[in-house]
Amino acid sequence: MLSVLTAGPLYPREMAEIQNPVGPLVKADAVNFTREQIERLLAAACNFQGQGMAAREKCREDFRDAEREDDNTLRIMVDGLVGSLQDKLSQPIEKVDPGISYQIGLVTSYVRTHFIVTDLILNGDLVEAVTLIRKQLESVARLNELDKRPLDKLEGKTPNIRMFFRHGGGEMYGHLSEVAHFSKSRVSELMHVIQNGDRIGPSLYPVFTEHSFACLDMHHFVSIYFLAWITEKLSEWYPHIDHQEGRTMVGLTIAYAKKIDVIRFPDRQPEP
Repeated sequence: MLSVLTAGPLYPREMAEIQNPVGPLVKADAVNFTREQIERLLAAACNFQGQGMAAREKCREDFRDAEREDDNTLRIMVDGLVGSLQDKLSQPIEKVDPGISYQIGLVTSYVRTHFIVTDLILNGDLVEAVTLIRKQLESVARLNELDKRPLDKLEGKTPNIRMFFRHGGGEMYGHLSEVAHFSKSRVSELMHVIQNGDRIGPSLYPVFTEHSFACLDMHHFVSIYFLAWITEKLSEWYPHIDHQEGRTMVGLTIAYAKKIDVIRFPDRQPEP
């Protein structure tokens, strides 16, 4: 079977007609599976997915059992504030330019991804969660860049994380990138290392570990930056609406996150 893979390059369906860089595209004969082989593959896929679903449900139960009341309260605050944007953003914005249009796309993607990240953390899929937290951090940086620089200066360029996250975010971005690129072996620890006889290695199925709470803290750290930005931006996009309650709730959330040590403000130097 491996000889099929080594006989020549493979192409995704939409690239079937693209010129082969090492020579003319040669169409090979179709590979015919037997019914028994297909049934075995289907059973293997269903079995793996079924066990994965059971493992993730167990992770969610273990997570909730271990979650501190403070962490649960902050999770409700942050998830609720992000979810409440649905009603606010469903209204048309009077003046839209290309930069604002870009920001609307980023905001929409951020909101959708936020709840995917929460689910991944609860399910024990921490490598995947951290990879998306990195994407969220980049989105918040780009939202801020669009407020300060012309769109044509930003197109095609990676957001400048350190410019907008001087206190903790820049260092965290390095850790997030390490996980996203799997650049060090220690990343495997996020997948829970198990020992089975002589075999030691990461589990194929997620298992709850205390690393979940560190991931949740990073998730909330980035989300609070996003909420602070979007709360002020809504006043610009919808000047005819009273946004005071939203500002108050975001302020209370920031204060609570600071109280339970999820975020820290830099120490101010005494004035001379």
